[in-house]
Amino acid sequence: MPAKVPTLYEWLGGSEVLSRLIERFYEKVPSDPLLAPLFASMPKEHFVHVAQFIAEVFWRGLPITRRSTADTRP
Repeated sequence: MPAKVPTLYEWLGGSEVLSRLIERFYEKVPSDPLLAPLFASMPKEHFVHVAQFIAEVFWRGLPITRRSTADTRP
């Protein structure tokens, strides 16, 4: 039986690692001359939504609308 290939989400380390990665990115944005103006009006909590979105894409690579409501993965 072939070994299970992990999803990108699992390979990355799951939600905790992904949240830390996105949070670190948002910490650096204000000092970046290109990104700072684009993110200036974003609420501080925006990174949580971005992390959730990326987790869902990396989980199976499917749009949220194509997932079964029976799925229970985080």
